[in-house]
Amino acid sequence: MNTFDNITAPASALGGAVTVIRISGPDALEIANKVWHGNVPLSSLNRRKMLLGTAGNDQALAVYMQAPNSYTGDDVVELQCHGGAAAANSILAALLQAGCRMAEPGEFTFRAFANGKLDLVQAEAVSDIISAGSELAYRTAEKQLAGSLSRKLQAIRKELVDLRAESESHLDFPDEELAWDEHVSDRIRAVIIQIEELLRTAAFGQSLREGVRLALAGRPNAGKSSLLNALLGYDRAIVTDIAGTTRDTLEEQTSLRNIPVRITDTAGLRESDDLVEQLGVERSRQSIAASEITFYLLDASAPDLAAEVEQMQNTPAPNRIAVWNKCDLAVDRELPETDGISVHISAKTGEGLEELLDAFVTVLSGSDSVAEPEVAVNARHRKELEKALAELPEAIERFEDGEYELASPHLRAAADAIGNITGETVSPDILDNIFSRFCIGK
Repeated sequence: MNTFDNITAPASALGGAVTVIRISGPDALEIANKVWHGNVPLSSLNRRKMLLGTAGNDQALAVYMQAPNSYTGDDVVELQCHGGAAAANSILAALLQAGCRMAEPGEFTFRAFANGKLDLVQAEAVSDIISAGSELAYRTAEKQLAGSLSRKLQAIRKELVDLRAESESHLDFPDEELAWDEHVSDRIRAVIIQIEELLRTAAFGQSLREGVRLALAGRPNAGKSSLLNALLGYDRAIVTDIAGTTRDTLEEQTSLRNIPVRITDTAGLRESDDLVEQLGVERSRQSIAASEITFYLLDASAPDLAAEVEQMQNTPAPNRIAVWNKCDLAVDRELPETDGISVHISAKTGEGLEELLDAFVTVLSGSDSVAEPEVAVNARHRKELEKALAELPEAIERFEDGEYELASPHLRAAADAIGNITGETVSPDILDNIFSRFCIGK
């Protein structure tokens, strides 16, 4: 990717009612006027005005955004034509012939970063907005695009740079009677606290971006498929009274309490001579082991309740919630106690589902409700924050021992790690890796 030629790509998916085609680069205006024709050409006199004209054989709207007041910071023209691949491909072909090349994935946002319109954290937030699987994930990404995380990181990096300057001033003027800051160690400890606070958002940030892996487990006919349908709000899995109806894992995406979730409905856990069922049970165990939370269903109407509990206790399951199902068939029945969180529901009638979701939130977040986060660092941010954090205890020790020349490199390394997050010190290879994950046209 570079920042000096002219690029184009659809900025919306082909096949809808309208297709938006974006052009960015030093000659964007000239190229657009070769392909799009209206009563008056696009120019600085009508910038940011939507004009009607034609592009090829199709009617098309056009708008010109003059640098630097555009998404990329370059001259940008957007053409809006009728949806469908034929119309869009015809215009794209004309733009390529007029002097554009096809944009690479994320190249428009890369130019926004290179031109100082966004820092790297905000650029990543653009990708998060596009892929947000819930309203909470979307709002969190919006906050980071607005700079909520960037401001915190910039403040931390500035403090680290100032602390390094304080450390190196001891080396440059060892014999001078200067007013040294007596609280450097406390200031470094304060930075440690700030970094640790950001790191605590990493797990929840991963859940927002990737979805929580939730497994529905239990013996055959415990009601796992019924619960899947109840959580989804529609009939996705086949439900019968025949034990062993589900013989393979079934995965669906949804949102529970505004958190994106990947639910896996597993085959019933039992011994079987049927080879196909054996394979299904093995897949179930693998899915349970790979999950972050498990709803383990127990049949409240089963003749042997102790056997239900015993099998659950003998089945390893991460963050297990014991779910007594079919309580509508066992209204007055006393159910055994289980370890950990236990919920009584009826997947058929919907009774207890809200309590089950409350338990889900408690296990996931450690509280009764999910607060909307101001920031949520991603895996790349976490790696760099951990690098910075690892440097700071040594910096404190060296500073307190008067070994200023040995404290300074640790402060510099910590500042560079924070700079890698915002893009101030990041390498080109990292940039290529980040923007290659974007879709073309963004």
